[in-house]
Amino acid sequence: MSELTTKYNIIDEKPPFNAPLKAQYKLGFGYYTMRERLPVILTQVIDQLSKDKEQIAENFGGETTRDELKAAIGEISKLKYELQTDKDFRPIRTDVGDETVWNRFIDGLGQDNSYFSACWLYAETYMYRRLNNIFENTTTIRKLDYFQQQKHKALTNSYDAMVAVLRSIEAFNNEPRKEEEIGSFFQKLLKLNLWGNRCDLSISAGQDVKQDGDPFSLLESLDQCIVSDHTQDIWHCLSTASPNENEASQVVEIINDNSGYELFTDLCLADYIVRHRLAPKVCFNVKAIPWYISDVTPKDMHWTLDTLANHEAEPLLAQFGARLKQHFETGAFEMREVDNFWTSPYEFYRMRDIAPALYDTLSQAKLLIFKGDLNYRKLLGDFNFPYTTPFVEALRGFVPTNLCTLRTVKADLICGLPEGLAQELDKKDASWMVTGEYGVIQFAGK
Repeated sequence: MSELTTKYNIIDEKPPFNAPLKAQYKLGFGYYTMRERLPVILTQVIDQLSKDKEQIAENFGGETTRDELKAAIGEISKLKYELQTDKDFRPIRTDVGDETVWNRFIDGLGQDNSYFSACWLYAETYMYRRLNNIFENTTTIRKLDYFQQQKHKALTNSYDAMVAVLRSIEAFNNEPRKEEEIGSFFQKLLKLNLWGNRCDLSISAGQDVKQDGDPFSLLESLDQCIVSDHTQDIWHCLSTASPNENEASQVVEIINDNSGYELFTDLCLADYIVRHRLAPKVCFNVKAIPWYISDVTPKDMHWTLDTLANHEAEPLLAQFGARLKQHFETGAFEMREVDNFWTSPYEFYRMRDIAPALYDTLSQAKLLIFKGDLNYRKLLGDFNFPYTTPFVEALRGFVPTNLCTLRTVKADLICGLPEGLAQELDKKDASWMVTGEYGVIQFAGK
């Protein structure tokens, strides 16, 4: 028995079914995340801050900033030590507006309130929240986004793929189309959007990611990798008018995940929805603070729109950027005011109690589109359901309205699989659940 195993009560097994995932189980991805990935991510933040300290000092205010950066780097090192030695969660101290929610949550955890003993979702979310909390308690670098460079590269590295995507979209939109063609292309865009989620910096631990080639040409070959596919149901939901529909109840809400190429595919999908009048309006729900490395914040959204609209070398990108900005100006697109619930530790089935106003807003929409792995983990609450559990059952009552999830599989939990499929995939590749090679498009109707 290693010291780690005895000291932190590590169990040399896979996470059991019908229980929360925890980093305590050595053969689960939660353990690997806490032991390997998160310490690397914190180290990279420290390295980046050290490397850029002069630039940051220049941008944020000179000598005071240098001192605060030095102190912040010290605090991040402490945070890394707490994580590696399975310390209990400490309260957060902030005026961002979520202090009470977080500290009440930590108090309620009882004995399971450390990195390896708590539910993996709580532990990982807590680490990202504590990281930003270090900056919130400074005077000059409160608004510093220590993940910004990676996020920017995730967009600029993918220009070629983005141009290829826009060519296909424009070629489609330039011809008059029948409803079944509009439906069929919408389903293609859903799948394009699903695979856009492969570009995830928190999985690559912040290493550069890029989408290249022509993503549309790959779609058909990737169909065999969608292990649960409700694409048709989503199209049926969007294309069918419900009785007593007013404009407010036809809105589509996207709960965003990553910046970069993935956000670009979110915007392509949203643009298609309003251009083909599948909904009068699409709203975007982004994160209030830097989160899981690559998650979209309001600043990332604005930067993306400006970068596209001002693109000099590629007219297709510039035209697309200008059209997106116009959608925001006319109200066809809206970025929702940031809600701290998205960066809270809570599973979505608890939203109604914790964030009733947000729940109420979402419940008025026609369709919610939850993007990416973390949103999927929150939909399932990091609870290790048997893999054949129907999606709607795994939501534990969270169906404020019609909702779907587009997620490439990067964590060892999943639901809605046909009998026997998980075992078949296990034989091919025991790590199939964490490679991002497979995806799900799942739907639950109100």
